[in-house]
Amino acid sequence: TPIVSSPSVPQPCAYMWAYRDMPEISAELQAAVRAILPEAEARASAYGENCVAADGSATFTAMETDFYLRIPIADLNEKAALGNLIGRLLPIILDQFPRERLPGPKDGFVEFTFFLGENQRVVRAPIPLGRELREKGLTGVELLQALESP
Repeated sequence: TPIVSSPSVPQPCAYMWAYRDMPEISAELQAAVRAILPEAEARASAYGENCVAADGSATFTAMETDFYLRIPIADLNEKAALGNLIGRLLPIILDQFPRERLPGPKDGFVEFTFFLGENQRVVRAPIPLGRELREKGLTGVELLQALESP
């Protein structure tokens, strides 16, 4: 006889890392970022796990929300300009997207991808570190160096 499980009884599943686009948060983020930098692109996604059941169905559980910004820049080596842009854009995420508004119990990160043609420079800022550096008042070169140092 087949085993029938009710929806209230959890089925065994295989956990797999997964991402989920966050269209509403992304649209709000994009609008806020473009108010400062019209040529930038911004999006958000939740990172977590899919619980994949034997029948192929999956349930997503978010662990954190991550933010991605793509910013065209005239000079990838102009540290003051990169740091100043981070200093202008990071507060959008820190202030408008507190963790209570986002899926997942943990703070995620903000990834800034500065690009010039095919070349790019990626700076990843864990949100707790971003808060800490803002409280310290770091800007420009100092902010960039604090984010890029191991």
